[in-house]
Amino acid sequence: MNPRFVGLGVLLITGLLYGAYRSWWSGPVAEARADLAAYRERLEKAGAEIRRGAQASKALDELRSRSLGGDEETVDHRVRTQLNRLLESLEVAEATVTTSEPRTVETPARSVLGRAQAALRKRRDEPDFATLEFKIGGLAPVGRVLGLLTELRAQTWPCRVEDVRLDPVADGAQLRFTVRCTTMFLLGSDAGEPDPSNASPEELAEFADFALSNPFALPSAPAVVVQPSSPKPSRPRPPSFPYEKWRLTGIAELAGTMESWWVRPNGKAVVLREGAGIGKALIADIEPEAVVLQRANQQLRVEIGTAIPR
Repeated sequence: MNPRFVGLGVLLITGLLYGAYRSWWSGPVAEARADLAAYRERLEKAGAEIRRGAQASKALDELRSRSLGGDEETVDHRVRTQLNRLLESLEVAEATVTTSEPRTVETPARSVLGRAQAALRKRRDEPDFATLEFKIGGLAPVGRVLGLLTELRAQTWPCRVEDVRLDPVADGAQLRFTVRCTTMFLLGSDAGEPDPSNASPEELAEFADFALSNPFALPSAPAVVVQPSSPKPSRPRPPSFPYEKWRLTGIAELAGTMESWWVRPNGKAVVLREGAGIGKALIADIEPEAVVLQRANQQLRVEIGTAIPR
């Protein structure tokens, strides 16, 4: 037999066997391995999403357990009940608790959910959560007002203090106060009313020194001195402005504006902002603990609890 034909036959048979191997075994196995790798990758991503979903669900359940309820009527009732008990325990006079209409907050993913599958588009119009604003008012000494603010910070349910207004009454021993707050809650199932929480003694003692100093108290009226009559009438001198009888009693920031509280010589309180005048002195700056006055070419720094120097 011709060796050339034998070699050609061997090459032909080898090519046929290799082609059969690629088409019947090697190609399908490679494709199967690629599909298996892609499936494992999708499975790992799905597992990560499931774990993140479980963590999010746990966080939402914890937040739901801390809120005051799952509907507007329940939350409104529990806010009034807990705050009235708190005001009663602090012996606040003329205590009031008022609530506003709840407000729902839409999901920030609204645009994304609108392009999602139908099952997710149902959640597009569902609110993320709701908020309820409430106001607390009354009349109490400065120490109890500070205690009320400390107790509000210590509550387990969400309570954000938005604004505080304090107005001294009579000689400053009492304050007429208004506190505006906001709480949030998840609409849906009710996890029950959380137990009332109390501030720790350390938290309550944090402002004890400030309460004892009471910067809102007015100074006692000066004693009236009767001047002896002079046998010869003299021409009266024009009275000078009584700077030393103006006393700085407090400083506060309301709605981003610094305000200073003063007691005038007649014993009445007045609130002045930057640029206001006291005699020939102008309020040049209001710091957290002092007010800077500009009088002629002289700058005066008046700290809380002190009077304006001559």
